[in-house]
Amino acid sequence: MRTAAIACLLAGFASCAFAQSETSYPERSVRIVVPWAASGNVDVLTRVIAQRLSQTWGQQIIVDNRGGANGMIGTEIAVRSNPDGYTLLVDGLQTHAINPLIFNRMTYETQRDLVQITLMGAVQHILVAHPSLPVKSTKDLVALAKSRPGDITYATFGTGSMPHMAGELFQQITGTKLLEIPYKGGAPALTGMLSGEASLYWPGIAIAIPHIKTGKLQALGLASKTRSDELPNLPTLAEQLKSAEYDVTSIFSFMAPTNTPRVVIAKIQTSVNQALAQAETAKRFATLGATVPPALSPDETLAMFKAESARWSKVVKAANIKKS
Repeated sequence: MRTAAIACLLAGFASCAFAQSETSYPERSVRIVVPWAASGNVDVLTRVIAQRLSQTWGQQIIVDNRGGANGMIGTEIAVRSNPDGYTLLVDGLQTHAINPLIFNRMTYETQRDLVQITLMGAVQHILVAHPSLPVKSTKDLVALAKSRPGDITYATFGTGSMPHMAGELFQQITGTKLLEIPYKGGAPALTGMLSGEASLYWPGIAIAIPHIKTGKLQALGLASKTRSDELPNLPTLAEQLKSAEYDVTSIFSFMAPTNTPRVVIAKIQTSVNQALAQAETAKRFATLGATVPPALSPDETLAMFKAESARWSKVVKAANIKKS
């Protein structure tokens, strides 16, 4: 304590005050920007963790939904905010690993303008078919798609969305040709699927399960590498296609503007990982079709996003996906 006080005196009052503000973070409410509409996967999971952080820090945590432009509008708001730890961003692979591969013009660079803090959660996707499609298995689907190239439709919520990438990867592995129907969001895509306007969809598992149980949708396979506890008898697409490459999982992380003090980053990382380690958090995530990720450091989280970007770049190049 005495050493710290002496250091403050030597460094000057301004430096001392700054050091104190870092170690006492947060001293006021914290905003978490979610660059997607409310009630989606990332929004719901963020609110679970925000509640835990509010209890830990004794401060209000405001979840600010700023959807639009494939997550880029909300991301830019976070990027342009003060790098003081009071505006954070939670988002995932679609915006920060896939968008840079697809869009020619972006007003920011993820790896330059944002620092990764730690993973927040992962959501499994599932391939479902409308009951009107005459298939009972993935094998049936592949056979039907090869006999009707470009005829079978699948729903997405835009270029670069995880359902879009799931469909592109499926086509590349199976040698089939599907017809994408892009919607303006996950909810309209699900509505189009339930109405029969689209024949296939790769939604988050929690969104699909109620409709699978009522028979409105038929489950064909899990898109991630591991089976789900909710549907333990449903094989993965990797199993059915005999391809370890088929893995479509939405991964979300906490981020902050570049130049946010390292002491603040470290505190957020520790607090988020403590929240994720709570048994109640794991139970709540499970009801949302999500899993608690490993507690990664900022460098480890960045390495994971870079690896995912490299993996998806192959799919993007093969499908020649580009947007201006």
